[in-house]
Amino acid sequence: MRRLFLRLHRYAGLAIAFFLVVVGLTGSVLAFYEELERWLNPQLFTVPVRATPPLDPLALREQAEALVPQAHVDSVPLERKPGEAFIGWLTPKTDPVTGQPFALRHDQLFLDPYTGEPLGSRRWGEVSLTKENLLPFLYVMHYKLALPGEIGVWLFGLVALIWTLDCFVGFYLTLPCGRPFWNKWKPAWRVKIGAGAYRINYDLHRAAGLWVWTMLFVLAWSGVAFNLSDQVYTPVMKLFFEMQDHDLPKLAQPLDAPGLSWREAHAVAKRLMAEQSAQHGFSIEREIWLWYDREQGVYYYAVRSSRDVGRDGRTQIVFDANTGVLKDLSLPSGQYAGDTVTHWLTSLHMARVFGRPMQVLVCAMGLVVAMLSLTGIIVWLRKRRVRTGRVIFLR
Repeated sequence: MRRLFLRLHRYAGLAIAFFLVVVGLTGSVLAFYEELERWLNPQLFTVPVRATPPLDPLALREQAEALVPQAHVDSVPLERKPGEAFIGWLTPKTDPVTGQPFALRHDQLFLDPYTGEPLGSRRWGEVSLTKENLLPFLYVMHYKLALPGEIGVWLFGLVALIWTLDCFVGFYLTLPCGRPFWNKWKPAWRVKIGAGAYRINYDLHRAAGLWVWTMLFVLAWSGVAFNLSDQVYTPVMKLFFEMQDHDLPKLAQPLDAPGLSWREAHAVAKRLMAEQSAQHGFSIEREIWLWYDREQGVYYYAVRSSRDVGRDGRTQIVFDANTGVLKDLSLPSGQYAGDTVTHWLTSLHMARVFGRPMQVLVCAMGLVVAMLSLTGIIVWLRKRRVRTGRVIFLR
């Protein structure tokens, strides 16, 4: 059995090593995504703070649509932070002549929140190493290798699944045979600094994997949640936890002219959220965003509440865009155990909890993941050379 697991660990590690190196190195950078975006592109993300208050976000949305008449702006950030630009996400309208979506050069438009004047634009995730596109490019590299369509999402989801299973296989292989158990297991947690290069490499691979095993599992399993949620993650989690089904059906045709205007929808959203707050016993701290889904004919409204587990606001309601009837409530914690676990996993993965120390930890974990993959390859190469009679001593 041990020999079987050793082979599984070896070949699983070799199969996903390249992807984990990419995931680890890009993840180290993305732990500070927002800070690095503002540092690299202050002309897009920051403006001088003025004495007058910023414009209403819904008015800024209208300004963004006026600047790009071929596009909808269906997501409105409602949280106003002094000195931060308004970001309008652009989705193409349908060309009445061709019946096809307009071709847009950019899908992000940055506006001065005090005046509504454009600060710049870009296509998020474009394959480019310019400072405007570097961070989004690393982001899409991190979760789908910047491959087109859903190919990369599925591929990295499979990698995350293999990684999750291999976490348990690797842990099993560190366990000793026989007794006394702890005395035999204790060396697996140590790195013999005075040993040769190969022994240090082997100890790093084994000991580092043990010391950070819990976080490795969190990163791997949450990766499955991001990329293979419906296919793998949710069905497995439902075996152990109660989870809410948040899927809403799509309309036969997109609803381009909802019955509720944006301002009416905002008023309805605040009323519905206040009702849910009273009914479920949570407090509302601040608004986060309002988003219209044309495919489903609904508005999504998110706030930061006392049920949130990280710095993001994921307390969310969904309501009909014509009637204002509530369709769904999603609470990050305290509603369904499976949803609570999921929000904790994804928040840990994205370093959205525990402030700066967690960002540093996730950054370091990215380097550890890359190191474990590289040291594992070195272990395999050394053993392969021994088996084939080509022994190369590392000193």
